[in-house]
Amino acid sequence: MTRDRPEIAGALAHLRQGRPSALLVELDPRTRAAESFSELIAAAQASEFGIVTVPAVESDQLSARSRLLDTLAGAEVQDTGGGAIADQVAELLDSMSQNAPVVVVVEDADWSDPATLSALRALPRILGHLPILWAVGVEPESSRTSRVVNALRQFGAATITAESGDHRAVAGKPVELLQVGAVIGIEFELDVAARVLGRPVGSLLGEIDNALATGILVDDGSVLRFTDAQLRRSIYDALPPSARKALHYDIAEEMMRPGTESKAVWHLVRSTGRLTDDDLDVVRRSISRLATVAPEDAAELALQVSNLFTASDPHHIEFITTAAEHLGNTSRVGEALSILERINVGGLSDREEARLRLVIARLHQAAGDDTEAMTHLSRALALPEIDAELRLALVKTQAVGHINLGETEAADQLTRPIVRSAQHSQDPATKVSADLFASQLAFSQAKVTKALRLAEQAASGVEVSATRPLVAPRIPELWLSTVLLSTDRADEASEILLAGQRHSERRGLAWSVPYWHTVRAIERWMHDELDDAAAEAETALHAAERLDIVRSLQLTRSVLAIVEVDRGKLAHARHLLSAATLPPRPRTYDIWTAAALLRLATGEADYAHQWLDRHANVARLMTLPPRVWPSLVSPSAPSEAILLRLGDIAHTSQDQRVIVSAVAAATSASRESSTPRPRAEGRVAWGWASLTVSELRVARLVAEGHTNRAIAEQLHVSVHTVGTHLRHAFTKLDINTRVELTRLALQHGVVPTEG
Repeated sequence: MTRDRPEIAGALAHLRQGRPSALLVELDPRTRAAESFSELIAAAQASEFGIVTVPAVESDQLSARSRLLDTLAGAEVQDTGGGAIADQVAELLDSMSQNAPVVVVVEDADWSDPATLSALRALPRILGHLPILWAVGVEPESSRTSRVVNALRQFGAATITAESGDHRAVAGKPVELLQVGAVIGIEFELDVAARVLGRPVGSLLGEIDNALATGILVDDGSVLRFTDAQLRRSIYDALPPSARKALHYDIAEEMMRPGTESKAVWHLVRSTGRLTDDDLDVVRRSISRLATVAPEDAAELALQVSNLFTASDPHHIEFITTAAEHLGNTSRVGEALSILERINVGGLSDREEARLRLVIARLHQAAGDDTEAMTHLSRALALPEIDAELRLALVKTQAVGHINLGETEAADQLTRPIVRSAQHSQDPATKVSADLFASQLAFSQAKVTKALRLAEQAASGVEVSATRPLVAPRIPELWLSTVLLSTDRADEASEILLAGQRHSERRGLAWSVPYWHTVRAIERWMHDELDDAAAEAETALHAAERLDIVRSLQLTRSVLAIVEVDRGKLAHARHLLSAATLPPRPRTYDIWTAAALLRLATGEADYAHQWLDRHANVARLMTLPPRVWPSLVSPSAPSEAILLRLGDIAHTSQDQRVIVSAVAAATSASRESSTPRPRAEGRVAWGWASLTVSELRVARLVAEGHTNRAIAEQLHVSVHTVGTHLRHAFTKLDINTRVELTRLALQHGVVPTEG
């Protein structure tokens, strides 16, 4: 019997007022379900609200698809990356909520796919201006959903506690159908169970009727479902471990077909470990797809697979190395290194040891320890029995190390013959990769015209996609935009950035989202569109957090701090740099931190000048837009080393007016005050007068009835930027809905009233 729950009534009342809301619905541990959902859906239907119900499927935990997106779209959509999935979900919900408030029911977050979990962490805040109720089923104390729960609690979610019923027991020995079904999952397809049992479906009708009659199973139409999750678990646990593992393997083989591979892998990692080469190929593909959505989940899957094999088995080494590689793209770089450094290389083949050392070297580079990285690379390259592809990857990574250490000539000599050979390859993707690498090498040497030519050549080549991954920022359009910002053609970067980002997201390159928005923020800052620059940088930070990508965070925080100083938001800039450090072993983007500290003129400015004097080589200076260079020079104690390096850059790129002018300005600044004086924080903090020009533009278009996507198209910005401007406007105006914003816009004459 259902009852009226005040939490549900309150959440629906918010929707009727045009405000968002959220509910955390604790699942009954016996049934892994919640009666509250039935009450909520019935009440939402009575109010004629839109309803989106995401069913609970246990094997979705390893799926690279988003069941939330598929449910919203009404069909399976094209595979794409996690960042793009969240964007598509946001667009669909934005459009849907224009007609009526929307209730999104996620039946079991713990069983949800990583992309849906990522969306649940980010979208309630991003779509906080829309009348959407997020009702999410959660298992108390689940570590997998802790970040979703925390995000929804910060959003103000109410909690509906679970009400447990009596535990059901099976009288006598469980029948084979229930045993196999318990291994398949809380719900299972009858034909799969029959094939695993080697019996025709007709011979199981008696067992099915008995299970339905006693309430052990319920017929959900396409599947049979256990009504009691604890009963299903007790049947599963009662099976001998060897039988469980063998059944998992048989079930995986039955599910090894297009569209159900994630289900097959879910069973394979619980099976015997005696996997065939075909099985392993399926697992590898699943890990690769999952990595584009959630690198941490991909790493956990690879670790599970590695545990199926003994420590000396080559497959154990392969998958544990893969796990560390994906962990290196998250905040767990230190953990990834500790995993790999415990491996004894003594019994490894040359290829296994070389790949292991390659991953370790890349992790050390990410941590800023290029010297240690070079040690591993040298040892790997000394191994005789490694194939050409792996040797090429080692040499490229070694060249990156030389560049990071300021040894650009060594990098050039090392890679010149390899790049020349790759540029004449018959494989277009190999040629694109070679052009990109050669462009980056030239750029690090301040050979900007050559770098630009090679970048344009790469951007006109084969499309990079999730199946041809390249490390950021080695997406052709993204790198081309980066180079353009240091040339006389900086104006061309804007359109390339907008178009390139959309194309990359459609190609499944979700990990690149933070980089696109960060470069876009730099481009907007260079054109003095400071509000848009701040919005882009904030979006980059949110995307990096959502995707667990940490490598771009330092860069983005520093870029945003520089923008905020120029906007007069000094307190926010100080907050962004409060934990900033300049280590003795420079990492890729530390020079941006130094530039931001100098622009803010903090107490760390003297140390920043000293750090730059020691570490600001040509390659690192080239990672900054020329517009920043004058602010690096202290008029009280100008650094001869920095001026000398800038002079080298100007000499090498004397055909680039932007660079020559910036170096001249830096030289002049050494005799004058070079650090821009921070603007005072004079803008009104609240109310209509506090809105920026960009926020007013968005407010006008909202009042005219446009969706976020349409506004983005009109203003030539990203949808994320529109959302960020809206959130800022709502906060300043102390409102929650587009209706209220429209009313205020009309009152202030932003939109002419009819008549």
